[in-house]
Amino acid sequence: MKCIRCGRNVGADGFCTGCGFSNKHIAKAHNTANYYYNIGLEKVQMRDLSGAVTHLTRALTYNKEHKDARNLLGLVFYEMGEKGKAYIQWQISARLSNIDENNAVLYIREMEEHPAVFEEINETAKKFNLALSYARQGSDDLAMIQIKKVLSLTPNFVRGHLLFALLHMRAGDKEEAKNDLNNALAVDNYNTTARKYLIEIGEGKAPSLEEIPTRITTKDNDNLKNVRPVDHYEDPNKETWKQFVYMLIGLAIGVIVMFVLVIPSVRAGVSVDYNNLKKEYKETVNKKDAEIAELQSDKESLEKTNNSLNKSLSVYEGSDGKDSMYDCMLKALQAYEQSDYEKCAEELAKVDADLLPSETSRQLYTTMKENASPRAASQLYESGKSLFDTYKYEEAKKDLEASYKYEKSYQTLYYLAMCYKRLGNTEKAYPYFYDIINNSGDEDLIRLAANYGLDLQKKDAIAEAAKHKDGAEKDQEGKDDKTEESTSEEKTEEKKKED
Repeated sequence: MKCIRCGRNVGADGFCTGCGFSNKHIAKAHNTANYYYNIGLEKVQMRDLSGAVTHLTRALTYNKEHKDARNLLGLVFYEMGEKGKAYIQWQISARLSNIDENNAVLYIREMEEHPAVFEEINETAKKFNLALSYARQGSDDLAMIQIKKVLSLTPNFVRGHLLFALLHMRAGDKEEAKNDLNNALAVDNYNTTARKYLIEIGEGKAPSLEEIPTRITTKDNDNLKNVRPVDHYEDPNKETWKQFVYMLIGLAIGVIVMFVLVIPSVRAGVSVDYNNLKKEYKETVNKKDAEIAELQSDKESLEKTNNSLNKSLSVYEGSDGKDSMYDCMLKALQAYEQSDYEKCAEELAKVDADLLPSETSRQLYTTMKENASPRAASQLYESGKSLFDTYKYEEAKKDLEASYKYEKSYQTLYYLAMCYKRLGNTEKAYPYFYDIINNSGDEDLIRLAANYGLDLQKKDAIAEAAKHKDGAEKDQEGKDDKTEESTSEEKTEEKKKED
């Protein structure tokens, strides 16, 4: 052992031969590391690999530079199919000690001479992690496919056999699960997890070593023949009373430190923690509000895009049982060729020119509308006027409304207002008459509209005055009745006084 202060050798008494520094505690830690290393070596010789991992890891806890423990731990990992972990342990061992005296260098060189080993390590890790993810998600079939690939790459992968057994247990296939567990035990004879699973599937007890099938993996690693136990170590479990005393002293010191330092600092920090928590909460709320606002904006944007796409789609496909714009264009074109301008204008009214995708379709739309709309308006105007002259005001109104929709004519608007007048709908007639008076510029139409408009207003004013008069008379009658009642009551009171 080297002195931690000057790096020279430490004597058997625990003191440095150079500077005289006491390395008693370091020596005890190294002794404990040797103790656990020898136990780990015994476990390896018994093929209790999982137990060996536990003890060798504990040995490295006490002495991280224990190259024998690291090398043996790497060999155990390699034997259990975890070659990546083995490579890491050997790399650490090679860096912590003299290269010429370390077997880890030979192990590393052997692996690096076969690059396919690293590809196997990467593929095994990827597929095992993927299988584990599938198993946690409940996709057992996919997990089984991946774990089969893992075991085909690394047949002695103990954790792979255990996961495969769990998947078979979950599927209810106890026989296959038993085979998987026996395969795991063939590599790690005393694996407690595999033996516990065997008991859970109803085997009663775990199989003895004689019942475990012949190993499906490689033969025993020859490198283990070169591993020897450490010559000098002491059982760290001796003198337990000292450990108990040390524990009590440490507990007492811990209690004193807690009351003197910890509790006051905790009390002082509670307020700070509360303020920090409050600040973090406010920041979180603001952040969430900003995210909600952003999502709302995205939602509105997506709704606008969706509406635009729906409108564009209506060009090619109809909605709610209606024809698409292309169908309307075709019907309008057919009616136009047959000189049925009313039908043509009706179909063109269903088309949104801005949504037409090509310049040719827009030009066709414009041409038909410029020719068909005035003619349709003229035909509908003549039809509506003819119906108006024959006192068919309801039918005339429909034709005149359609005519006005295709061409804004004050002549048409006048007859439309007259239809509403004759049908008794003065609320509709008034705006049309006022529009003609204020905007048409046609003296004859203005005179007619003014006369009929004033006539309508006069009738409405008379009707309104009559309503007010009737209401006033009813109010007066009510007042008279109340006056008579009060007079009668006064007479009754006077008569009572006289009596």
